Amino acid sequence: MPTATTAYQLKCVANGHLNTARETTTYCTQCGSVLRVHYDEPSADLQYPLESIVPDPLKTHPIALEQLNRLSETYHAELWAKLEFQHPTGCFKDRGSYIEVQKAMELGADAICLASTGNMAASVAAYACYFNIPCFVFVPEKTTEAKLAQATIFDANIIRIKGSFSTCEQLCREFAKSGNYYLAGDFVFREEGQKSFSYELLEQNGADADYVFIPIGCGTNFSAIFKGFKEMKAAGLIDQIPKLIAIQPDQSSPVVEGIFKKKKIVKQQVHTMASSVAVPDPVDFYKVLEGINESDGMAMTVTEDDILDALKELAVVEGHFVEPAGALPLAAFKKRRKKFKDKKCVFVATGSGFKDTGVVTKHSLNSPVLSADLDKVINYIHSGFIEMQKKSWGKSRDTFMANLKMDEQHEQLYNDYISKINRKGKTLSNNEIEVLQSLIFDEDVDLDYPVEVLDYELTMRKHGLVHAAVKLDLEGKEVISEAKGVGPIDAILTAIRTETDNVFPLQVKNHEVDILSPDTDSLVMVTLTLANSEQQWVSKGASPDTLEAVIQAFTKGLAIAMKPDED
Repeated sequence: MPTATTAYQLKCVANGHLNTARETTTYCTQCGSVLRVHYDEPSADLQYPLESIVPDPLKTHPIALEQLNRLSETYHAELWAKLEFQHPTGCFKDRGSYIEVQKAMELGADAICLASTGNMAASVAAYACYFNIPCFVFVPEKTTEAKLAQATIFDANIIRIKGSFSTCEQLCREFAKSGNYYLAGDFVFREEGQKSFSYELLEQNGADADYVFIPIGCGTNFSAIFKGFKEMKAAGLIDQIPKLIAIQPDQSSPVVEGIFKKKKIVKQQVHTMASSVAVPDPVDFYKVLEGINESDGMAMTVTEDDILDALKELAVVEGHFVEPAGALPLAAFKKRRKKFKDKKCVFVATGSGFKDTGVVTKHSLNSPVLSADLDKVINYIHSGFIEMQKKSWGKSRDTFMANLKMDEQHEQLYNDYISKINRKGKTLSNNEIEVLQSLIFDEDVDLDYPVEVLDYELTMRKHGLVHAAVKLDLEGKEVISEAKGVGPIDAILTAIRTETDNVFPLQVKNHEVDILSPDTDSLVMVTLTLANSEQQWVSKGASPDTLEAVIQAFTKGLAIAMKPDED
């Protein structure tokens, strides 16, 4: 049972200097090193360094420890996962935020502030909102709204700052000092909250594990789990600490590198799809080093491909959709499966996959958008696309077209597109091929096109409207149409519609231009929303030339709109 106590000391890890929470909740006031809480006496209870404690108002049950039966059978080991994504905000960070926010209130802070773009921002905001203390979240200017959605819904005050995350972090520290504000983050009192993992594992009969696999960013969660085990051992609750495995992506591994060199490593920058552990400066490195040494543990790295494979395997085999960092334990286990054979292993599944759906989108083969036509659906199912989609996860798709079955008409349509694109000197990338495929699958090969654009010419002036002259084949007659517009797309479409509206009037309700790569000859996908009275149609075109993609989309959309209804 958790108990609150003030019988503790706040010591510097580097030199043992005693600090107080009134002086600092972050780093040692003497040397700037990290701090650790030392209790006066061991206890069979989970101790928190608070004057009083409120039961967690958001967490309604212990986080599940679930045996991975299928994976256990496959890899001949006893595999378990602590499903940390079951926390209220979908991430283990809630363990620490629960304590940090109460500490901020105990210290009489007027507000709580932090620099974060993801899990911690959502977690601190949720608990701050519940306990009715203002929360300020500092984020870099380019942070997406999707990443801030959770923090925003919990009434966090979002402060966007020009520059990098480091700039945000530094400004947030200055902001904390400028008033009576509690600076939240991967500091000493968060560690106290996150050590509850180990106590919970004991209650679930999981503390007898041979190994616990822990994803590492700055190292705070690893050090917290180790501290929990160490306190339980001192209290006589366990006889020995499980071997702790620290895991990082090989593209973001200052901790692992530092373990081997026996000194802290700070990188200029790190890049990995597992963004929640992409930390160049692991503040709790020496605590991690202590945990590995005292538990006879080890440090490992895994590749980006390892992460992708493990992410997919956890979802398909065991039904658990985790964030990329949450897949690091399985990836590490598989890398040295012979060492862990027949052992009891616990994986720390840090967060929900819904935290980072962009990774899945990036590494999946996009599904085409089909018309509401049963024949098209059946043709799509038999084309082999769906099976190829499953097999293509995270892998090169160079041979995608060679393995895909298309009916003769759609294959001819695809070849026509490729021929036009090649004539412009463009070679399609894998991603561009996928997008083009999606367009082809939705193409109606029986369309009767009432208009064809034979040629066009634009005149652009420094000041004023763009002038477009378009040569059309309109229902077998060649006509020249001219118009002006506020830009090239507007001018071209206005010139075409000047004639086609006499046949079938269409309004352009919306247009979207998607440039598929940073290359200068990138394939461009144009999507037009066209309307006539209350009816609407969506049409797409693709070309390395934006205007040609616009023309394709409009002429196709006109043909779709004019197609007779089928009974």
